[in-house]
Amino acid sequence: MVKNSSALGDFVYTDVEFRQYRRLRAVRLLHAGVGFLLAYAIAWSVVALMRGDWPTLILQGISGGGAAWVWFCLSRGRLGLAGHSYFCIVIPVVAGMIALEGVTGPFLSMSHYHLLPLIVGAYLLFFEHSQRGRRVYVGACVLIFVSVELALVSLPPLGLAYDSEAQRTGRWILSLANFASLIWVARLFVADLAEAEKQLASANARMEALLENMLPATISQRLRREGRTFADAFGECSVLFADIVGYTALSESLPNVVGLLDAIFTRFDDLTEQSGLEKIKTIGDAYMVAAGIPEARPDHAVAAAELALQMQTAIKDFPGLEIRIGINSGAVVAGVIGKKRFIYDLWGDTVNIAARMESQGISGEIQISDATRALLPPDFICKDRGEIAVKGKGRMRVFLLKGRATRTNSRGSADPAVPNLSP
Repeated sequence: MVKNSSALGDFVYTDVEFRQYRRLRAVRLLHAGVGFLLAYAIAWSVVALMRGDWPTLILQGISGGGAAWVWFCLSRGRLGLAGHSYFCIVIPVVAGMIALEGVTGPFLSMSHYHLLPLIVGAYLLFFEHSQRGRRVYVGACVLIFVSVELALVSLPPLGLAYDSEAQRTGRWILSLANFASLIWVARLFVADLAEAEKQLASANARMEALLENMLPATISQRLRREGRTFADAFGECSVLFADIVGYTALSESLPNVVGLLDAIFTRFDDLTEQSGLEKIKTIGDAYMVAAGIPEARPDHAVAAAELALQMQTAIKDFPGLEIRIGINSGAVVAGVIGKKRFIYDLWGDTVNIAARMESQGISGEIQISDATRALLPPDFICKDRGEIAVKGKGRMRVFLLKGRATRTNSRGSADPAVPNLSP
């Protein structure tokens, strides 16, 4: 589980990273598309100039100018304008090349194969926004491709006729360019998918860490596994409530009280985790801990008592504040219920009495019930407070936990692992 609550921001996931990556993907795709467009325009312009093919030269000049415009838009950060401009330029240019080449039979033209990477690119570029524009571009590409591939239309060549050797060279260049562009787009798609999976795994890990920071590890795992809320009965456990004395006066200075409570509860979080106990929740300035749930332990009362003594020592680092602690032991029902804002909580008389032990306790003292006292070994120093009236329960015998006697090891010296907390 997460130790430091101040690190919670590290586990909160937002979609900023995905948005940034989608933008980066679109920029890279457009830069590559512009590069292909310029290279294609230059190559065909040279061939057309050598052959005196002015229609092709003019068309490729338009293509090169369009590529320069898209590049200008990208340099200005106008990603949306650049994307739409690219498709509004390339699709007519490809259609113009088809018209110059002519459609005289099936499988005779090659220019329309440029439309295949455009279809894939449209889905990559307009993945989230401008879906209407994407449908228009993809529809136009599919319509032109199918019409030419299956020779659904007949169109005589409008450009200069090339000899068979030039046609073979042109087809070879077109095939190479198409395969190269398709491979590049596929590579970009695979890289994008891999990055998305990586980002998703990272986001899932963050959410897992956040969930385990909010719920006990075994409980969060059970929620994921079963997918439903639940409540379980525990026959033996101890419940601790701690309340900051002096908090009400401090709360008048709101800017300071939140930072102070965070510092105190962070210290308590560390102590609770080191003790192997389970923090249940905080309510205002009250701190609730359970021992023996969700994992049973026979020394739950001892663990809760030791934690209370450590909290009592820790509060001394905050001048002007004291702590009032109450502990009770017994049976509870614990679980996660409801539909929203899941919290692992406890219910039952044991919880209510533990809360009364705290609220009807003494400032700076640890008040425990007779049930808890009966579970503590003799080295815990308890002062009998007699019977007090407990709301809803009548009169109950209670004790004040004053400390724990120093243990000695086999050599007769004090054991440093057990601090002397006796007065």
